[in-house]
Amino acid sequence: MAGTQEGKLRVLHRALAAHPNEPVLFADLVREVWGDHPPAGPLPALRTLVKRLRRSIPDEIVTDASGYRLRVRTPGPCQLPADLPDFVGREQELERLENHQGPVAITGPPGVGKTALAVRLAHRLRERYVDGQLYVNLRVFASGPAVTPEQALGGFLRALGVPQAAIPVHLAAQAALYQSKLAGQKVLVVLDNAAEDVIETLLPTEPGCLAIVTSRHDLPGQLRLDVLGDDDAHDLLASMSVQGTPEERTELVRLCAHLPLALRIAGANVAHGHIEDYLDELRGDRLDVLEIDGDAAVRATFELSYRALSGEAKRVFRRLGLPPGADIGLEAATALTGEDPEAHLDELVRAGLVDHIGARYQLHDLIRLFAADAADDDDQAGLLAMYAWYLRTAHNAVRGIVPETSLLTEPDLDGPSLTFADRDEAGAWLEDEHSNLVAAVLAAPSPYAQQLADALRIYLHVGRFETEKALVFRAGLRTAQAAGDLAGQSAAWYGLGMSSWTHGEYATALSSYEHALECAPTPFAVASIRNATGLVLQEMGEGQRARAQFVEALRIRQELGDVRGVGSVLINLAILAGTRGELRQAAEYFQEVKDLSESHGLHNQAALALDNIAVAYFELGDLDRALAASIEAVQLNISQDQQRALANALASLARIHAERGSVAEGLRAAEQCFEVAREAEHPKARIDCLVAMAVLEPEHAARHAGEAVELGRKIGYGPGVITASILLAEATASVELIDEVLTMIVETDSMMEHSRALLVRARITRSAEAAREALAGAESRGQEKVAADARELLAALQA
Repeated sequence: MAGTQEGKLRVLHRALAAHPNEPVLFADLVREVWGDHPPAGPLPALRTLVKRLRRSIPDEIVTDASGYRLRVRTPGPCQLPADLPDFVGREQELERLENHQGPVAITGPPGVGKTALAVRLAHRLRERYVDGQLYVNLRVFASGPAVTPEQALGGFLRALGVPQAAIPVHLAAQAALYQSKLAGQKVLVVLDNAAEDVIETLLPTEPGCLAIVTSRHDLPGQLRLDVLGDDDAHDLLASMSVQGTPEERTELVRLCAHLPLALRIAGANVAHGHIEDYLDELRGDRLDVLEIDGDAAVRATFELSYRALSGEAKRVFRRLGLPPGADIGLEAATALTGEDPEAHLDELVRAGLVDHIGARYQLHDLIRLFAADAADDDDQAGLLAMYAWYLRTAHNAVRGIVPETSLLTEPDLDGPSLTFADRDEAGAWLEDEHSNLVAAVLAAPSPYAQQLADALRIYLHVGRFETEKALVFRAGLRTAQAAGDLAGQSAAWYGLGMSSWTHGEYATALSSYEHALECAPTPFAVASIRNATGLVLQEMGEGQRARAQFVEALRIRQELGDVRGVGSVLINLAILAGTRGELRQAAEYFQEVKDLSESHGLHNQAALALDNIAVAYFELGDLDRALAASIEAVQLNISQDQQRALANALASLARIHAERGSVAEGLRAAEQCFEVAREAEHPKARIDCLVAMAVLEPEHAARHAGEAVELGRKIGYGPGVITASILLAEATASVELIDEVLTMIVETDSMMEHSRALLVRARITRSAEAAREALAGAESRGQEKVAADARELLAALQA
């Protein structure tokens, strides 16, 4: 008998690991852990211990009808569902499929065992595909939202080691990256419940990879699966310990139409029980029917299993058919049922109606439809309660990761929900529930759909979930428009605008923000949208228009007493002041933001202020203070896991090192910046880092600056184009280009670069007049570094 809880965990792990991928009986595990002195409630105690073990090991513990099974993970991604321990028959089909060349297609009617055969085949073949096994249930035939190709590819790419921020937005780019990750690999891909129109995108083209596809639709080269033969059907019943005479078992097979799903449900109900009573109920009015329709047989077995449940288990079962996600956790099931449903879930698992996989619960599509059909108005109310719980818990989780999160809608956040001890715990919950949260937005009625979309906005934006952003905000917009909910419409347009801004689609972003402003229900919403509009205009080089938006947003937020919002707008005004050459004003704004943020624990905002304080000191020529602020900004962004902000800070650090002449340190910072910017899909940071590289490697300045100009024009990043063009003009000694840049600076009011551009023109043309003009402008704006360079040039020209 094990002593401490940790000792019990080790004993339990050893007992399961001694029989990998095989079920170990509950009684045997209790005996191993507690010996001859089991606790008063051995099964609940064992369940608690298993929950703790699941959190502490990488392998999966699967719940079977009679025990637990340890599924050992392979080194590569292993997404395969657990193999059925009582799988029988299909040997001819398996042999044929194992030797099949090219993609494997398994088709057939519902309940015939397509998924079970595909999973059994995948487990048999997994040793051949040492680099991993991918699995997705595309849910084409389910009652909830189907999984889109973009969502499926996103899941595959994450499993293959691609950071979320590096997953492309568009399907074609996702597919290309997916195929490139499979190049030279041996990976098995299972596409379950698929439709022909989505399969091609997900099929691996690499010769060393294999796809297994299941569908109700006919597919090229398919194995059309039929019902079980007599021998296999009898073997399945025998594996489930179904008693009775041969005639009674034959009758049970006939009444179940030889369908594996129906036989499993029936077997779970009559194992160790009275088969004759069950047969009487199953026959009903069909005693003389010689041929049993498959759909009717399946429904009859569901009906009998349902009638045999306790009253509370029936209620839990009906409600489990309603959520739109592929699975459900215990906490969400509690919200759905209004009580702790674990005992009733165990009853449903024993009845064969629910699968317990890891810490989640799943229903077969046909069982889910049956449960949903049986649901009443009270059950529908439970579904709404679950949506409300998801909304509140998602809000708590997102706030745990980004405390600055604010909503444009006004949901009722008073009610049961989960709370989180730290950002890691909040992030883990969002990761576990990610697909269910998206499905909830797509399926929920008003106001839950649009309010949940609003609650997820910052999470999706910061996490760079571009595919989900499009789905969530469009669904929120549709629901809000149908309900006439202006706040919901405003929030959805706001989210769509943020998505377009991220991609550099500035015109689309401005259009979305205009729609959001038209629907904005509160002064807070107006301020948020105007602030966001200013950001887009600023990046487009529209300084005057951007300032007008920021000033109005600041006025509203000061009136509201919104400390966090005031800091956000002050940052934007400071950045704008810096681009206009108003350095002292910019530095004052940034210092105010830093002090305000630190006093209120707003770490992300403080990091952003520090990065920009570094830039201000850089322009003022105080490189020591610039370096100190920049290093602090980088460290704070790393601690907060803010990848896009980190890329910006690293670009600043590289530029500061370059100006200080610290080439080795600058190159290290630039290398880090390029890596982070690539993973975060942040092209603006790459442009800024290329500018630093042009200074760090003067012999390659034209190449670095030229790439920055090209990329900046491609995404419409005006400030980056101006800065890089100045360096490109100097590297190529192009008077024509520098004159174009000077015109652009005046038109966009980007006066911070004006003196620098004039200085470059003076160097190219050897003009003392241009050098004096550069000096005057730099001195008026406090750009001491540019002023010093101008004085040096004037001295050289006079000499």
